[in-house]
Formats: sequence, C-alpha cells, structure tokens
Amino acid sequence: MRKKRILIVDDQRDVAMLLHHQLDLQDCEIEEIYSGSQALKQIFKGGYDLVLLDFDMKDIKGDRICLMLRSDDNFNALPIIIITAHVELDERVFREYGANKVLYKPVESDDLIAAVKECLK
Repeated sequence: MRKKRILIVDDQRDVAMLLHHQLDLQDCEIEEIYSGSQALKQIFKGGYDLVLLDFDMKDIKGDRICLMLRSDDNFNALPIIIITAHVELDERVFREYGANKVLYKPVESDDLIAAVKECLK
C-alpha cells in the first residue's frame, strides 16, 4: 500500500520543519515547500493526499491558494488544513476559502495528528 503524501507549505522554514517533525512518526511521505508559488507548481504536478497550508505567506496568501485549488476540478477535493496565527479569525472564514480544517499557531502535536488523520480518512 502506498504511503500517504503530505505537503507542508510555510514560508517560515522553522515552522515547516516543526510541523514535519510533529508528523514524523506517522506513516506518511512528507515534503516541505517554503513559498506559495512553489507550492502551487508542486501541487499541480499531483500525487498529494493532504496539504498543510500557512495562511499568511509573503508571495501568495493561503486563502488565494485554497480558492485556486477549489476552482480546479483536479484538486477541488484535495484536503487542506490551514495553519494560522490569526486567532482573531473564526474557523468559518477559512472554511469559506475551502479549508477542511484550521489549526491555530502554535500547533499542538496531538491536534495536528488528529486533524491529519481525520483528513486522510
């Protein structure tokens, strides 16, 4: 059986590395990308089962990436977990962009693992 592929997208390398580390013991293939534009190129190649997407990146914001993926028939069902420090924004706002789940920074390992498992079902 093929391992699930997860793409972590965050323009802060240390955050991406921390998320990767938190998921290391899960039986998944994990990749990190550090910009929204690079993430789109990689996602459009296909093969991912889940995207962990930072909301507030410098080049392309996570909400825009979400909307682009949701408008593409090839990727509109791809699970997306938004990761954000914007605790003032309600989860419903992110769901309107097409996110399946939202996790607020700092992300607890148990919350991350539970959200990933739920999205990969």
